[in-house]
Amino acid sequence: MLPWALVVQAGELEVNRRAQLAAVLRELVEFHRQWVLLDTCHRVELYGVGPTPAQPEMARIEGEEAVRHLFRVAAGLESAVVGETEILGQVRDALGGARTRGTDERVARLFECAIAAGRAARARPLPVRDGLAERAVSWLGARAQLTGRPVLVVGTGAMGVALAAAAAAVGGVVTVAGRHRERGAAPGHAQLDLVGAARRAPEMAAVAVAIRGEWSELEGAVAAGSAMPPVADLSVPPSIPAGVQKALGPHFLGIDELWQRVPVEASWTASAEAAVADGVADFMGWLRGRGSVPTLVALRERGEARRQARVDRLLRRLPDLDERARELVEAMSRQLVTDLLHEPISALRADRDGSHGEAARMLFDL
Repeated sequence: MLPWALVVQAGELEVNRRAQLAAVLRELVEFHRQWVLLDTCHRVELYGVGPTPAQPEMARIEGEEAVRHLFRVAAGLESAVVGETEILGQVRDALGGARTRGTDERVARLFECAIAAGRAARARPLPVRDGLAERAVSWLGARAQLTGRPVLVVGTGAMGVALAAAAAAVGGVVTVAGRHRERGAAPGHAQLDLVGAARRAPEMAAVAVAIRGEWSELEGAVAAGSAMPPVADLSVPPSIPAGVQKALGPHFLGIDELWQRVPVEASWTASAEAAVADGVADFMGWLRGRGSVPTLVALRERGEARRQARVDRLLRRLPDLDERARELVEAMSRQLVTDLLHEPISALRADRDGSHGEAARMLFDL
C-alpha cells in the first residue's frame, strides 16, 4: 500500500484550531502503528498507510506526492524560514515517538529516508539568516526601542533561548521567566516565575513569549489597567489569553503572522530539490521492491520443502546411517539449497521495480 498524508498549515487553518486538531490526532496515533504525526508551530501533518481517518480540514495527498511533500518538509523547503534546521529535529522526534509505539516498517522507512534527504539537502549550508525568533524581535523593535532597555522573555525552551539571544543581540537587557523561578539562575534560565513576570511585564519595553499552556497570570495586570508593551507570542497554541490579545490589538504578534517565506539563494534551492528527488526515487524503489517479498518467501519455502522431501527419501533408503551422518546429510542439503538460491534471492531483495519478482514467479512457477 502506498503512503498517504493529511496536511494543513498556517494560512489554511488558524493556530488554535491547529492545536486542537493536533491534540485529537495525537490520541489517535497511539492506537495506529501505521500512522505518524508531525506537529510543528506552523503545520500539522499525519502520515500513514492503509485506511485514512476522516479529517475534512486537512488536505489528503497520496503516493509519490505524499513522499515528496514530507521530504521537502524535512529539507526545510516548506518552512517559513527556508532551510532552517529545527524541522529536521522535529521529523526525527516524530519518528522516535513512532518507534516507541512500534510503528509499521513502511512508515518508519519513509521517515528515515526523509531525514536522510533533509541532511543531504543541508550538505551545502545556507548563509546565516534570521529565524522566527529574530523576526519576532525585529517586529518588537519596530514598535519599541529595545537597545539598552528591559525585554522580558517568557520561556526557557529552545524557542525561549532563541528569543533571549535575539533580544540580547539588538542590545536589549533581557530578563527570562519560566513557570518556576530558578535560584541563582544564570542568563538564559528563569529569573522570574510567571506570577512575577506578569507583575513586571508593564515595566518592560517589550515581551516575547514561548511556553506551553496559557499565561493566565497576565490577565491580572491588564485588568488592573496597566499599560502593556508590545507582545510577541510564539507559543502554539498562543499562551497569551484571548482578552489580553484583544486589549493589545496591533501590538500583539502571533506565530501565524510570521508565516512568510523569504526567497533564498537559487543554487541552494536547486541542490536541495535534487537531494529530495534522489531520496524520493530511493524510497519509491524500496517500496516497489517490497512487492517481491512474498515471492522471496515462496521461493525459500519451495526450496526447503523439496530439500526436506529428498532428504527424507534418502534417509529411508539408508537406515543404517548413524545420527552424526544424518546430521551431516541435513547440513549439506541445507547449504546446497542456500547456495543455489543465493543469487535469485539477492536479486529479489534488490528488486526496485518488481521485474525480478515477476521473472522469479514465471521461472519457478510460484
